[in-house]
Amino acid sequence: MDLQTVSTVSREHGVSTRMLRYYEQCGLIKSMRKEGYSYRVYDELNQKRLQQVIILRKLQIPVKQICIILNNPEAVTIIEIFKESILEIDSEITALSTIRKILDSFINELETTANVNLNILRGDSVLEMAGSLSLVQKNIKERTTVSELNQAAEILNQRNNVKVRVELAYNGNCAEAIALYEKAFGVKPEGLLKYKDAPPEDGTQHPKGTEDYVMHTWLKFGNDVVGEIGMHDRMPGKECNYGDGVTVSVGLGSADAVKTAFDVLKDGGVIGVAPETTFFSECYSEVKDKFGICWVMIYN
Repeated sequence: MDLQTVSTVSREHGVSTRMLRYYEQCGLIKSMRKEGYSYRVYDELNQKRLQQVIILRKLQIPVKQICIILNNPEAVTIIEIFKESILEIDSEITALSTIRKILDSFINELETTANVNLNILRGDSVLEMAGSLSLVQKNIKERTTVSELNQAAEILNQRNNVKVRVELAYNGNCAEAIALYEKAFGVKPEGLLKYKDAPPEDGTQHPKGTEDYVMHTWLKFGNDVVGEIGMHDRMPGKECNYGDGVTVSVGLGSADAVKTAFDVLKDGGVIGVAPETTFFSECYSEVKDKFGICWVMIYN
């Protein structure tokens, strides 16, 4: 990386010449005069410092704090500054979340009244909701453009928006299985939909006698989507063959819960491992229930 002119550095790093001058005034970078050359240039050291400045600015670290980081590159100092930035970001998230909730409440009220006007802004409840908000919020656009935020959100969604849920199929006896698992785990089915519940315009076809077959439902263990177990019935002629290749593993909140579930599921089933203490679990058990579903139940 050799000497580069101000205009070249500006173009290559996507920073305006005005911003480069500002960074120089703050002492973050420093240009120099090359002998016999009329333009100011940046050496390799200052180009690398500029790269560091750009990264820290994209992380929304204030220029004043960047000066401290670059001039006092001690881990303790940097960690403290980063923690302060996290607190500020959390504060902004809270404020924006509050604003969003207030706007949602406005929308709901406007949608449910025939007299659509701004009288809703005169109520005491509105004053109470908005009273804690500052009149002027930080301008996020001055640090990050909307397109950049959308791009970052899209990347995060691609990485994080992966949801996994076990789906269990039954041969017309899904309702019976639901009752068994309710008793074993104390969970209720959610979104239960039978084939007879499908609206006529949906066009769903099902053979006579399968009206009470379960089209879809799920059991929710805990608060995470990964803890959801979907369930449905197969149509006659498309029955499933249960095998040993798929196992449902459930982490329960106590050893007693493991033992209770095991006692329920073993009735008519096949015992794999009776509840026991192992080197990795206070209580562990395996059982194949009467529907052929293999369950592992564990309490750590």
